[in-house]
Amino acid sequence: MSRHKVDRYRPLYQDPVLENLKQCPPDANIGLWYEKFCGEWTLHEGHERSWQLGNHKRNWIQKLTHGQQKVGQAWRIQAALTRMEDLIFSQRGKLFFMKTATRFVTGLGRSHPVENGFAWHPTLGTAYLPGSSIKGVVRNWAQEWTDTPNEIISRIFGSVKKNSGEMAGSIIFFDAIATAPIQLDMEILTPHFSPYYQDKANPPRDWYSPIPIPYLVVAKDQPFLFAIAPRNNDAIGQEDLERVEKWLKEALEWIGAGAKTALGYGRFKQQKAWQEHTHKRKEEQERKRALANLSPIEREMVEDGYDRDPNQFMAALTTKWLNRMEDESTPKAEQMEIAEKLARWYQQYKPKDWKKPKGKNEAKIKRIRVILDRENI
Repeated sequence: MSRHKVDRYRPLYQDPVLENLKQCPPDANIGLWYEKFCGEWTLHEGHERSWQLGNHKRNWIQKLTHGQQKVGQAWRIQAALTRMEDLIFSQRGKLFFMKTATRFVTGLGRSHPVENGFAWHPTLGTAYLPGSSIKGVVRNWAQEWTDTPNEIISRIFGSVKKNSGEMAGSIIFFDAIATAPIQLDMEILTPHFSPYYQDKANPPRDWYSPIPIPYLVVAKDQPFLFAIAPRNNDAIGQEDLERVEKWLKEALEWIGAGAKTALGYGRFKQQKAWQEHTHKRKEEQERKRALANLSPIEREMVEDGYDRDPNQFMAALTTKWLNRMEDESTPKAEQMEIAEKLARWYQQYKPKDWKKPKGKNEAKIKRIRVILDRENI
């Protein structure tokens, strides 16, 4: 090949601006930059001139691993996290906040100039684990390490036969995404018999030179979110969800996910603080959905502690709701609704006072019954 053709077709972009992307620009997707703009090529002056990375593979990987640099932008990750939580809550699914207990490898078999690839989330620019991979890990755990009948496993995960016409599994597995910018590390793979791996006609011999091959891994103690949801929100779907919740936690803890799990990579442990935070947020989301279905009077009463804080609501009943119930400007229908809700509250939280009023409650209950009796006249 002529010098002109070699220079012209070197593995770099021709635009001068793109050729100078030695570092990822601010706010850019670092995964896209890592995949598309490798700038460590050198011209090899051998029998045939060619562009090669050679020992510079490590230089390219270290651009992401030196120091305390982390990949991903917090605001993009937080937005994706909020969307994921809202989706799973709306489907009555389960969220699992985990962190890597060991180094984690994802997308190792993907193509890349450094020979070992890496799975980058297409929009977040961080490592991620596809839902299909998680589903495979959990299915393997259920088949190999539990006594679950095959018909239940097939129902949960779907049929393994292609074009079988059977329905999809009862549980949906979502991609596992980082919950914060994450730290990456570099590992070295050192095959000692490269000629044998390239061509089985070359037997492995002890005089072959080892060839170090660097690759990217996710560091230990990096946070990730796993999520599952039932395909059908019925009793069977919730039953299967409980099974898969247990299997997923066990599989991630004991056998791990991603590549090189036989060597101890890819194991996760739970983040209890995050899990508690999510549980509270889920309760708040469910509460908001419940409030949306209430009448304006009911919604206002709930905000005053109607269904969760008797002391708080008693204060509101005394200073606000009794007066509003009797106010002539309050529509008759609203007066009756308030009286019925106050009566129901007394019957639930102070049933003895409602049956036999005494003390301060006697006057309050009398005022409520006046409005209720008016309806029966």
